[in-house]
Amino acid sequence: KIKNFSLLNYKVFSESYLDKKLVKNYYAFITVGQIKNFKVRVELFNKLRNLGFKIPSIVSPLAYISKHAIIGQGSIVMHGAIINAGAVIGSNCIINTNSLIEHDVKIGDHTHISTEATINGGVLIGDKVFVGSDVQLIAPVKVHDGATIAAGTTVTKDVAENELAISRSEQKSIPKWKRPSKN
Repeated sequence: KIKNFSLLNYKVFSESYLDKKLVKNYYAFITVGQIKNFKVRVELFNKLRNLGFKIPSIVSPLAYISKHAIIGQGSIVMHGAIINAGAVIGSNCIINTNSLIEHDVKIGDHTHISTEATINGGVLIGDKVFVGSDVQLIAPVKVHDGATIAAGTTVTKDVAENELAISRSEQKSIPKWKRPSKN
């Protein structure tokens, strides 16, 4: 059984401790990521919302959010992320470090945009999508619900529901290679 405790000066409560008084007096946010799948994060978000907690969006002071962008409830925007005008980020999303979300991008709920991803203007991304690190989504594309985009992939065509998109070429190593020199 988990007991209540403090972590980094924040109170952490076990589920059995949650009651209406607590809900009225505290905000709740989710610190679980979406590395293996989105299920735990979605279940926690829905449970907290159904209990009546206020679930704030968390935005790093080192991120830039256009005043014309919309960030959904419970979403987290990390250091160095840029979200430009007309972008709409759904609820319970993670916009990770140094990601670029260009103008008029629409991102559904419970979606994770990993580090250094670039989402070009007008791209549409569904719910429960995972976009890996250093991905480029080139408009006009639509990434449907539940899709996964592998790290380092450049997407130029739509990605179907629950599909994996990967466009990296296989790494090749050339033994004893010598860099050309300028004479």
